[in-house]
Amino acid sequence: MFMFQKRPPEELADLPIDKRGVKEGQALLKGVRKFLRYNDDLISEEKKSVIQEKREAFTTALADRSAKRKDLEALANDLTDTCKKSVKNYSASAWKENLEVIFVAVVIAMGIRAYFIQQFKIPTGSMQPTLNGIIAYPTKEVNPGGQYHAPDDYEKPALPKQIWDKFWYGRSHVEWIAKEDDALILDEEHFYGKTHFIFFPRTYLVTKNGHKYSAPGTDTRIVNLLNRQLSANPGFIKTVPVKKGQTIAKGYVDTGDQLVVNKFIYHWKKPQRGEVFVFNTRDIGYIQSTLDPRQGSQHYIKRLVGLPEDTLEIQPPQLLVNGEVATEPGIQAVMAQTGIYVGYTAQGTRSITLPEKSYWAMGDNSANSSDSRNWGVVPERNIVGRAAFVYYPFGHHFGKVR
Repeated sequence: MFMFQKRPPEELADLPIDKRGVKEGQALLKGVRKFLRYNDDLISEEKKSVIQEKREAFTTALADRSAKRKDLEALANDLTDTCKKSVKNYSASAWKENLEVIFVAVVIAMGIRAYFIQQFKIPTGSMQPTLNGIIAYPTKEVNPGGQYHAPDDYEKPALPKQIWDKFWYGRSHVEWIAKEDDALILDEEHFYGKTHFIFFPRTYLVTKNGHKYSAPGTDTRIVNLLNRQLSANPGFIKTVPVKKGQTIAKGYVDTGDQLVVNKFIYHWKKPQRGEVFVFNTRDIGYIQSTLDPRQGSQHYIKRLVGLPEDTLEIQPPQLLVNGEVATEPGIQAVMAQTGIYVGYTAQGTRSITLPEKSYWAMGDNSANSSDSRNWGVVPERNIVGRAAFVYYPFGHHFGKVR
């Protein structure tokens, strides 16, 4: 851990210490201070006293500009050996020496997350097709209904293709086949979801005989992959028999887009109409009333379509702002009804004038979005930041959020 650099040429040993040697000596003293701090509880008071004597002797010699190099090296070696022998089985470890660096890095990362940027994962389909939530694509064989389906010729691919799909699309392939004659118990104890490491929801199915199946995604999405003949009316049919080899679930699940939220930008400029933004649901009464009190608040992501004191009117598929059709590109893309954009729908709210410090949020998937039409305005104090960049998966919306 401590090293006072020696000069190999013998003829230099009797020369006075130079500036470089002084710096090396000061580095040694700094290392001794760290060593004592890290090992304070392991060193006896007697040995601390001995180290202090050696340190003072070296410090005095270092300050003496006439001191010879060989004498300082001897004192340095003596001080280093004394430190090492003061701790039983002592050996220098990289993690100890870098402990302070790691701690500072963690503090900086936490500060960046709190004040500058934050990761966010799209959980639902309310912003599709601009941003993907978690989407399940069942085969028509097991689930003929629903908005999304796997191709008609879909079969679970080989492992290399599964790995590529996971990397490029965030896609997980699911094929649950009954291992024996068994039964499904469709209740919260046997079909349930868990979230791992904050961003990774996973769903589990445990059969009557104890076989356990799992797949990435929330239970509300994975249920779409289940064989409809087995999962119909789960509120009434609790136990469903299955035969060995029968398909329980089949298809694939695409993960929600994972993005970076710029939390700093709104300290410098006001939110702009047309931006995709993130806000918390604290004090938004309707949303909070639907949550488990233990959850506190949640984060939502929508498109900001109305600023304070704007008058908004929905004339499907258009959105009017202060009597004129909105001109922002993101809003116009929704109104154009290209691809799977359906335009804006009223859902009972057709016209509103926003109060001060209040914003109006709507999902781009307007027909399937719970937003300000359902629960009202977003208070200015609730705004977290602007959606900036999708960093995963790479094959859908990678890049700047528009």
